[in-house]
Amino acid sequence: MRLKHTITVLKKEVLDIARDKKSLFSNILLPIIIMPVLMLLVGSGTKKFTQEMKENITVALTQESASPEAQEFLKNQIAIHDENIIIKDPVENPEEAVKTGYVKLVVVLDKDFQIKYERNEPFSIKILFDDSKSSSGGSVSVLERAIEKFNNVTTNKRLEEMGIDPEILTAVVQEKVNMTEGSPGNMILSMLLPMLIAMLVAVGGIPAATDLVAGEKERMTLEPLLTTRASRLSILLGKYFTINIFTFVSVLSTLAGFVISYIINPETITMGMGNVGGVKLQPAAVLLTLAVIVLMGMTFSGIQLAISTFARSFKEGQTYLSMLIFAVMIPSYASMMMQANDIKMYMFSVPVLNTISSLKMILGGVFDYSKLFLALGTSVLYVVLALYLSVLMFKKESVLFRS
Repeated sequence: MRLKHTITVLKKEVLDIARDKKSLFSNILLPIIIMPVLMLLVGSGTKKFTQEMKENITVALTQESASPEAQEFLKNQIAIHDENIIIKDPVENPEEAVKTGYVKLVVVLDKDFQIKYERNEPFSIKILFDDSKSSSGGSVSVLERAIEKFNNVTTNKRLEEMGIDPEILTAVVQEKVNMTEGSPGNMILSMLLPMLIAMLVAVGGIPAATDLVAGEKERMTLEPLLTTRASRLSILLGKYFTINIFTFVSVLSTLAGFVISYIINPETITMGMGNVGGVKLQPAAVLLTLAVIVLMGMTFSGIQLAISTFARSFKEGQTYLSMLIFAVMIPSYASMMMQANDIKMYMFSVPVLNTISSLKMILGGVFDYSKLFLALGTSVLYVVLALYLSVLMFKKESVLFRS
């Protein structure tokens, strides 16, 4: 193997792919354009969805319990505790009213609630909602809080009338202190960003890998390349590094779109859960994590090259390589809800999961260098194994020229 031959093959392959304007557009320009649009649509949609559950909580009484006193009570004793609660006219069919969106919640009051209230006796308030509709099911907690406030005000008033200090009912005063400076947006980011990066790294080089061996087999340009002075290993490494380049170009293009989305509206990347803030990163941990990401890309480049070598044609190569996404999706979704402190040591030695775990850990503000070095060491091992598989495939005549 000669380095100059590897560099020559690398230049040739990069230039060949760069001449394909469709590939450049789909791999570089399209992610930069599409990513902000998608993030803005999803982010604004999610934010609107969460706002709908907290705002404009339309409530109505049933006709059976809709006496003037009940209507007055609901308006002046319950709705007064939350400005988002809007009282609508009574409804005959509660199910239909919620289903059609006339109201989000329907309330049923005891017919003799006024008498019980005046006698200081408890009465029931039944809340009817549709849990299959998020706007209805999500609004229940708002009305429940308003009822709880009414309970507290009424209880305190009754105790004062009896000459008893309401404070006597409070045995403990709770005080919550958030020990981290992060916002809820950080949690969403730590769920989505590791999964996104892992998927991009895994599939970014597929178009290049498919074209470099399986595509050349179909175009019958691989045999002439093998007859040149360059050794098979030089040719293989040239193609391997080409796949690596286009993998990370694709990843960087998509992340550039991600950054543009953040610049336009920071809440888009956290699905409307607030801005990202308070994350303190250690440079050494960031560098180790970036190294793990790069090594994951190199591992998948080797696997993609081996699969492309095994494939008989361009279409067959596409079919086999498209299945690689499942190798990333399974660990990504399995660990999606995990937080930085939940990640076990063994996860940093599992392919793909070690990259996701490393990203989650530093985004969560946890810096365990023993785990990061374990992820780095195992990633190096996986690169060696993937390259060995590629070399094995590329040297087998029965695989390289099978038809």
